[in-house]
Amino acid sequence: MAINGLYEIVEMEIWDKKKSNPAERARISIQGRKGTLHFIGFDARMEIKKTGDRYLFTWVVSNESDSLSGYGNFTCSGDTLTGRIYMHEGYDSAFVAIKSSKVKKSIKTIDRSLLLLKAKEPFREWVGSLPGKGGITLRDMNTNCQAYLIPEFDGPHQRNDFLNAVYGDIFVKQLLNWCSDNVKWPMNRTFALFKRWFEPEYHSIVEDMVDRTIVYRATNLIYEGAENGDVNIRE
Repeated sequence: MAINGLYEIVEMEIWDKKKSNPAERARISIQGRKGTLHFIGFDARMEIKKTGDRYLFTWVVSNESDSLSGYGNFTCSGDTLTGRIYMHEGYDSAFVAIKSSKVKKSIKTIDRSLLLLKAKEPFREWVGSLPGKGGITLRDMNTNCQAYLIPEFDGPHQRNDFLNAVYGDIFVKQLLNWCSDNVKWPMNRTFALFKRWFEPEYHSIVEDMVDRTIVYRATNLIYEGAENGDVNIRE
């Protein structure tokens, strides 16, 4: 197909233009009748066919832990795709995608490791006891789970010592994600309880594929007394 290539989605109705980050733009890669779609934090496989002057496509998330799918259409004018994407039983949005001018992207390894924090069954049970959360599953909780950049370590002992030092703030953040009323939180938030409720997943190699400076966005929240029951949360 003449449309083969990598396209960056530069306009989309569902984006908040004031808050959208150009470094997180969706992308479409097309090769023949196949393609990939990176969109809202997931990657999907595309099947594409041409009908008249319009291209029709279906997409399905390639990650087995997700079950998202949809369809769409677009026209091609020069290096620009203009169309609409639909999510089954969800949103739809017009989009404009422009062919990437960079043939080769630089990949930089950064001096950090990655920590993914996944919920375990005891934490799910606690969340499930909250009002309106009775049907929640581990799959629900661990889809797009929180990720943390942490220092590089020589071995698991150093890694465990670091987690022991910072788990209190992470624990509070995880509880706050599900319940803003700290009266309902467990009083004794020990490291042992943290390890019963969460499964840390470590990745030692982190690569940066974005040719832009990293922007840090502070939460502006300070957790006082994170390791005990008397937590004060202030801006």
